[in-house]
Amino acid sequence: MSERDKVNILLVDDQQAKLLSYEVVLAQMGETLIKASSAYEAFECLLKNDIALILIDVCMPDLDGFELARMIREHPRFQRTGIIFVSAVMTTNLDQLRGYELGAFDYVPVPVVPEVLRAKVRVFLDLHRKTRHLERLNAELEQRVLERSAALRRFNEQLERRIEERTRQRERALEQLFEAQKMDTIGQLTGEVAHDFNNLLMSVLGSLTLLQRHQPEDVDCRRLLHNAVQGAERGASLARRLLAFSRRQELKPESVDIGELVSGMEELLTRAVGFDSELECQFPSMLPQVRVDANQLELALLNVALNARDAMPDGGRLLISALEETIGSAAADISLPPGDYVRIRVADTGMGMDEATRAKATEPFFTTKTPGLGTGLGLSVVHGIATQSSGMLRIKSAPNIGTTVELWLPQSGGWPVSAGRKDDNLRSSPGVNAL
Repeated sequence: MSERDKVNILLVDDQQAKLLSYEVVLAQMGETLIKASSAYEAFECLLKNDIALILIDVCMPDLDGFELARMIREHPRFQRTGIIFVSAVMTTNLDQLRGYELGAFDYVPVPVVPEVLRAKVRVFLDLHRKTRHLERLNAELEQRVLERSAALRRFNEQLERRIEERTRQRERALEQLFEAQKMDTIGQLTGEVAHDFNNLLMSVLGSLTLLQRHQPEDVDCRRLLHNAVQGAERGASLARRLLAFSRRQELKPESVDIGELVSGMEELLTRAVGFDSELECQFPSMLPQVRVDANQLELALLNVALNARDAMPDGGRLLISALEETIGSAAADISLPPGDYVRIRVADTGMGMDEATRAKATEPFFTTKTPGLGTGLGLSVVHGIATQSSGMLRIKSAPNIGTTVELWLPQSGGWPVSAGRKDDNLRSSPGVNAL
């Protein structure tokens, strides 16, 4: 028997000769024998060792075996420790009954038959080992149950998170679908109305032009006609913006050099943002051309610049830049097909927008301006131009930090060419820098 499998047997008797005889009888079993010559010494051994079985002599001078057994049973650690009483004097049935009432496993009279004592001890030790084995199995089973329960709880939490994420993704997809359907419906209605309205205005403008030619030199009539023509032209401009928003405007895409286009409209942009604000343009010296309608791109940039001006009432800084970008098939956050693009970035240092306002910024007729100061079509038009040009509009904003509008446009497919400006001309042009 290995040391690990041995159990401790406590022998308690006030006579050393009897302790020695018990030791000789039980030594053949190969267990660890611990001897105690008094009840107090026995209890101290119990506290210090893991005892499987106790042989107690009933008659001892300081504290008899029954009192020791009562002390043992009152302690919560030793309520199931095996006890065998051994006595040469107190062997009556009443004595044995008292011993059994104190939780003894057996009551052995003296003289002891060695074979019988060993057999009794072996039975109790086997029971002890099997009990400990069952306890270990039960502890292992409980541990496995706890581990499985924890694993099941973690799996359930992961499943709940996945369900919540899928639910959020589905809700976002439905919101995007509803938004797209709403925008498409509004776009169709707007396009039909704008198209018919534009046709009517062309007829009105033509008639007013002919009337101006045949009208006599009447100052009042000339002034009224001039006001009427200006109103019709403003209506035609509004109709073109509505057509651009509805993506029904006929575009004339061509290869456009962004740097050259922005340089050409620099004075217009400067006036748009106001002289209290700083305009700065940064473009790489070698930038691919994009395929877009140049007039519509100018309109888009002007709309964004006007919005930036309104967001910076006390002045600020407007930065227009462009970078070459390539979108791969794994780009999950970009709603564009894979390919080569140019990302035009217009960033201001204005008051910015919160998330709720940013989400509605491209909706038609949505505006945060006071009535009469805005139509709410500026960013809607830019969004329509970007989409109709096979590109994308993306807006980033934070309150008190500013707004960044990104306009992604596809490259024209040719080799990268010079930005269309000589470096010396570029440096002499205020606010335009080459990277």
